[in-house]
Amino acid sequence: MNTYLKAEKMKYRHTFLWWLMILMPAVSAFLSAQLTHNYFAMDGYNWWYMLMMPGFLAVACSQIGGKDHKKQNRTIWVLPADMGRIWDAKVLLSVMVSGLATLFLTVFVLAGSVIMERGLHMTFFNAPSVPAQILAAILIWLTSLWQLPFCLFLVQKTGVLVMVIISVGLSQVAGPLMALEKLFFLIPYGITPRVMCPVLKTLPNGLPAQPGQMTYTPQLMSIPAAAVGVVVSLLWFAALWYFTRKWFQRQVEK
Repeated sequence: MNTYLKAEKMKYRHTFLWWLMILMPAVSAFLSAQLTHNYFAMDGYNWWYMLMMPGFLAVACSQIGGKDHKKQNRTIWVLPADMGRIWDAKVLLSVMVSGLATLFLTVFVLAGSVIMERGLHMTFFNAPSVPAQILAAILIWLTSLWQLPFCLFLVQKTGVLVMVIISVGLSQVAGPLMALEKLFFLIPYGITPRVMCPVLKTLPNGLPAQPGQMTYTPQLMSIPAAAVGVVVSLLWFAALWYFTRKWFQRQVEK
């Protein structure tokens, strides 16, 4: 598997994919600091998983899945290689890139918080603790993994532009709406914003999770429900990976 992963990485050595996983978290943290000020410690993550990360994942998958798709996969289907492992390498590379991007976002938010607090003497409202921020970053990454095989599949079926529209559009519409529902995990776009409610104490609409705020309910702060969401999102990831892998292998047989 390591050989397949190395081969997949080599395809993107001289592309903007590696800069993108630094640039987009930096832009997300900078805009949040500029526009939310005293809520930066909370909104630095909220802006990422609600606004920037869906776009980042879509663009990253368009790079990883789109390069071979442009040539109708002929460059890989003629190889004496396991097509299932080639798909695995694409998924694993996407996992690695999304994890690094989330890591950079965490570093930028933590560093920005220190600069704003100690250098600019700002006081943050509803600020999560550093352990809570680290936990939030890990959970954001884990609950977003399911999008990777899904987006890679859409690239193959619909092309890059349609995939980006579907992925980003559903995340912006279905995510905030489903996060408020009891069975939020049935449409996985709602899992990440729901899980962040008790972790970051922030609502899907970006407001502090406090009584009296629009859309606030005590159920949103349920830790067991958030734990269920994390488990179900990983099951979504495993199922989508399995079925898209089988689909990709069948394309060679055709």
